[in-house]
Amino acid sequence: MAKLTKQQRKAHAEAEAILTKDRLTEDEKDFVFQNWHEGANHINGEAGAFFTPWDLAGDFAVDVGNGRIIDLCAGIGVLSYFVHARSRWGTVAEITCIERNPRYVEVGRKLLPEARWINADVFAWREWWRDELGGVMFDHAIGNPPFGTVKRAGTGPRFRGREFEFHVIDIAAEMANYGTFIIPAQSATFRLSGAPYYDRRETGRGIDFEKVTGWNMAAGAGIDTAMYRNDWKDTNMLCEVACFDFAEDRQRKQQKLPSAPFPPAKATVSAQQLALF
Repeated sequence: MAKLTKQQRKAHAEAEAILTKDRLTEDEKDFVFQNWHEGANHINGEAGAFFTPWDLAGDFAVDVGNGRIIDLCAGIGVLSYFVHARSRWGTVAEITCIERNPRYVEVGRKLLPEARWINADVFAWREWWRDELGGVMFDHAIGNPPFGTVKRAGTGPRFRGREFEFHVIDIAAEMANYGTFIIPAQSATFRLSGAPYYDRRETGRGIDFEKVTGWNMAAGAGIDTAMYRNDWKDTNMLCEVACFDFAEDRQRKQQKLPSAPFPPAKATVSAQQLALF
């Protein structure tokens, strides 16, 4: 368990008190999302469970479409919460959240009752996707999965490396047409967050993942996550928002076409653009 400060303990206790209510107001949900501490009663470092900062989750939703959404390694659902909120302006998204920690699922159901919550391991996807969800494809998969060499119960269909996040993305490609994920900066195929300009990498973990799986990674709307680097609980990380067009990549594989060209390297990102996020 994490060593919480006095202020964190007090805020977490207030969040727990709110969660005893039958129904929560939007303000109460906001407070819980920002103050319920994932490390208060669980060893979140060992499980790689670091919840997405509130403001980053809000920006993340910009890169997510509508329709049927599946949130893999959902935590207490902050990514889905913002995706659902944005979808209210049109057709409300149909969201399914997959999370293996039963307490996180219990909290998530209070915060986002509109979603379907399944308490299951992402690596048991063949069972719950087929048995509980009928094997129907999703429009979009999202997630902030554990990073790196965290203990896991299986592998992705194609990927056999050490990075947990890539196994989850490889699984997502089986059940969704598009994907948006928060991954560590060193796993991305590009440099954007905290950098003066976008730069496509030529080597690295992400490039190796693309070669093995055929799932091509892009930067999406270009969110500079460095703005939220100090907002994570119990960690300080630089990450990227990685986007995938799984449907296009599947079609390319079937037709044995070459990968689509990437945006030119060193495309500048102005201060005015960054201010939009």
